[in-house]
Amino acid sequence: MGGLPEPPRRRFYFWIGLALITLLYCLYYIGFIYGLARRIPLRANHFVKFCFILLSYVAGAYALKRQGIPWMVRIWNGLYLLVLVGLLLLGFYDWGIARAPLSIRIVADDLQEFLVSPILYVAMGIIGRRMVS
Repeated sequence: MGGLPEPPRRRFYFWIGLALITLLYCLYYIGFIYGLARRIPLRANHFVKFCFILLSYVAGAYALKRQGIPWMVRIWNGLYLLVLVGLLLLGFYDWGIARAPLSIRIVADDLQEFLVSPILYVAMGIIGRRMVS
C-alpha cells in the first residue's frame, strides 16, 4: 500500500514492546513452565501465571499507547479484560468450589499462553501498520 512512511518513533516503540513481551514469554516458558511450575502449589501456580499476564499486558499497553494509535489500545485493553475475567472466574471456581475439568483447564492454559505470548502484539502491529499506512 502506498502512503507515508511509518514514523521512526512508532517503529521504535513497537520493537521495544515486542522485545519486552518476547522476554517475558521466554522467562515464562524457561523459568516457569519447564522449571518452577511443577514444584509449587496450585494457588502459587495460578498467581505466577496471573503476574505474567499482567506484565505482558502492561508492556503491550505502554508500547501501543506510545505508538499513538488509540483504537489499538482500546482493542488491546478489551481483549485482555475479556479473557482475563474469564480466567479469573475459572480460577475462583478452581480455588473455591472444585477442580475444573481437564478439558476446560486445557482451554484456560491456551488462553493464558495467548495473553503472555507476543502473537497478539504482533497481530496488532500488523493491523495497525496496514490501517495507518
